[in-house]
Amino acid sequence: MHKFYCLMELLQDNLDDLEVTTPRMKFLRDSLAEFCELLNDECANTYTVQKTTYFQELTNKIDTLMRKYFNPEM
Repeated sequence: MHKFYCLMELLQDNLDDLEVTTPRMKFLRDSLAEFCELLNDECANTYTVQKTTYFQELTNKIDTLMRKYFNPEM
């Protein structure tokens, strides 16, 4: 579930960067945001999140991959 949540957050960030304008895309972006919040609530109560730096380390790895393969200015 944690990987899925991180991918959803990454997708959400990309949609924000694209500045979608059509009503359908805005609806889907907002639905995705709500789904991310629900996933976050589920993940927040797990041992992995409460007792480790799992998300921070995973975020750092994602940022590294993004810089390496997609955007060196990140």
